[in-house]
Amino acid sequence: MLPDHYQTLGVRPDADADEIRAAYLRLMRANHPDHRPDDPRAAARARAANAAWEVLGSSARRAAYDRLRTVRAASEERRGGRVSRRHPDAAITTVAYNAEREHYRQRVTRSLLRFSAGTFGAGLVLLLLLA
Repeated sequence: MLPDHYQTLGVRPDADADEIRAAYLRLMRANHPDHRPDDPRAAARARAANAAWEVLGSSARRAAYDRLRTVRAASEERRGGRVSRRHPDAAITTVAYNAEREHYRQRVTRSLLRFSAGTFGAGLVLLLLLA
């Protein structure tokens, strides 16, 4: 699942670079492990803010992230909600079964088999004609 870095920093998706930087600095001042050494939740919030800054701090990475968010939102909307589910015992994400994807995979497999059989037949005919 794609983390929402805008929500992590507490800014709108249309925020400018200065707002994002200010939100990141505010979060880091409040949650940095040097200032709160005995609070593991603060350390986790600082790590999340740092990850969000890594993506949103660079204009190229932010543009790529925004494109990915748009594609993921459209994909989830087309499929009717959640695309993946989390395995309860591990940090493994598995893709849920999708009948449309399975049908597409079968069509591609059949097409490739037909193409391979046709190519083999044409090669065999050419070999017999030339021999």
